[in-house]
Amino acid sequence: MIKLNNFSDDEWQALQQLPIIVATLISAVDYSSTSEDKEFFAFAAFIQKAAAKHTETSFVTAVLGNIEFVDIEAFQQQCTLVASAMSGEKPVESALNRIKSAGDLLDAHLDKKTAKSFENFIVDVAIVVARAHKESMLPFASTISKVEDYHIRRIETALGI
Repeated sequence: MIKLNNFSDDEWQALQQLPIIVATLISAVDYSSTSEDKEFFAFAAFIQKAAAKHTETSFVTAVLGNIEFVDIEAFQQQCTLVASAMSGEKPVESALNRIKSAGDLLDAHLDKKTAKSFENFIVDVAIVVARAHKESMLPFASTISKVEDYHIRRIETALGI
């Protein structure tokens, strides 16, 4: 069992917010009001199933067990905030800075295997949200847009993956 007391209350809260930050970031960078609902429901379903997928460590389970789940209205508001301010990139950069800080916390407080497992879980969140809607009606179209892929790679870099 992971000793959760390795983290301060603020650090623990930052880790609990990380899946939501990543999901809304990916949803907002390729904003479409028609895809937002699909992305939220894909995110919600993924979070519900994530603990079972990540049984190699109890850390993912611990974070998810204590997470205050966001509702669809809060998800949409966060996406709108990021999408409406994309020209200045401040919300995106702020989110990436928070992701980097959380990655630094993981590396400082956890063994490499546990930290990597949680970081991979966070990238999985981004991929699930990005794949929630098809980018085009063409049968050969990618499930992840170029802008989503770019930001997924930025998330990986922020996490040190």
